[in-house]
Amino acid sequence: MKSKFFQIIKQMTNEKYLFGVTLSFYILLLVINPSNYIIAFSFVILFLVYYLKIKKFEVVLFLTYISSLIVQTGKTYPTQLLPVGFFPIEIYPLGYIVNLVITSTHFIAFAMLLYIIRQLISKPRLFKPNPIDLLLVIFYTLKILSAILASKEPGLSIPFEILSLSNFIAYFYARIFIKPNFALWKNLSYLLGALVVFESLLGFSQLAMKSSLYKNLENQVNIEYFGHAVDETQFTFRPVGTLDHANSLGVWTASVCIFLLASGLKYKSNIIWLSFLTGCVLMITTISRSAWLGFASGSLFLVIYVTKRSKNLLKPLFDFTLKWRFIIIPILLFLFFFFVIPRAENSLYSFQEDAGAAFFRRIQILDAVEIIKLHPVLGVGTFMNVYEGISLNLYTMAASIPLAPENWYLFVAVENGLLTVFVFIFFLILSLRKIFESNGSSMIFISVVSSTVCLIVAAIFQPDINIELILLLLSLTNGGNIVPSND
Repeated sequence: MKSKFFQIIKQMTNEKYLFGVTLSFYILLLVINPSNYIIAFSFVILFLVYYLKIKKFEVVLFLTYISSLIVQTGKTYPTQLLPVGFFPIEIYPLGYIVNLVITSTHFIAFAMLLYIIRQLISKPRLFKPNPIDLLLVIFYTLKILSAILASKEPGLSIPFEILSLSNFIAYFYARIFIKPNFALWKNLSYLLGALVVFESLLGFSQLAMKSSLYKNLENQVNIEYFGHAVDETQFTFRPVGTLDHANSLGVWTASVCIFLLASGLKYKSNIIWLSFLTGCVLMITTISRSAWLGFASGSLFLVIYVTKRSKNLLKPLFDFTLKWRFIIIPILLFLFFFFVIPRAENSLYSFQEDAGAAFFRRIQILDAVEIIKLHPVLGVGTFMNVYEGISLNLYTMAASIPLAPENWYLFVAVENGLLTVFVFIFFLILSLRKIFESNGSSMIFISVVSSTVCLIVAAIFQPDINIELILLLLSLTNGGNIVPSND
């Protein structure tokens, strides 16, 4: 029996093995609903199961890190920044609280750090950073300096910035040890496809229940109903999956779906196409306009680039749509009339005074600009934007709605300073330019540009740019070791 089981595993391709194992792993975690400690330990088991097939320690650790990115729950340390009663008790019954969360991803990143140190001690010349890498070092250095020197609560800001270094560590781990080649990109495509399918299954279940499932994997279990402003669809529940907000889920799904779109065109795999389709459905049901705009921008860039090379490159997409037309077309029509049209129609009221999203965001921008004028170099420190906004003026937006500016670039400028934003933008520009200079004709590398374009556009309307995914993708393209492919 055991020999037959291992024989089946041996016959499976690596990418299908990754897809099946990852999807089964998350479904089991959802059904069993273990504690946070067991969830963290389960990634050790996932690592071993991956290694059983792939047998490359460095690659397996990297893939395990990617698999863990959708888990945002863990050991939580809440901190009360403002007392009970400052904001409406029905919304903030315990006062204004921010949470510092140590997740499974942080443990995996720590293992990566130990491995990097061990290898660099034995091989000091193993890695030579390029100017793009140094820009990322400057970016994180400025963030830490902001937490130390500018924050009114450095005891909160510093630990958060230290935890955010997990993305920094993973970036350099990939730069040193991971060589982007045909096999890696295929494995990555199927792995991301499995994560999208799982998030879709969870999101659809939440949508059907009109609430969270109250599982430990879910970051947000007290989800308010959507539809309190005139430009919002009335009384519509928005799924969040394992992430902290429907917009976060929508933007994450949009960027991954663009990557899957390019992978589907390259590999012509039904698994990837079905992952892409379920992801698109999930993205639409989040009713996230920023996700829709980001997806439209990224996919438009991808399609224009592909059609310039050859219109036949889009044929796999047309073939898949034609094959499944009796399923795809009804789904698209349903989503269009019941999700897209109502959201688009109500968006016409965005500029209505005292109610629309554009009206509130305009005030947020004005408030953010005032704070930036006072703290242009290092900002006010992580988690301090609401605190500083209230200190500045009790009649600012922050005094009535404790939310970050709905623009990532402004948000970082407020918390970490203008220089930090400019450094990261410069990092993005040089990274994208390097892709075109090094391997601009590769479909997979163009998918990195398209996914990044999606996130850059979405970040104009949201306080999150999904920096984890951006650094993950760019870490594979910023080295001089890009392996050309035959696509």
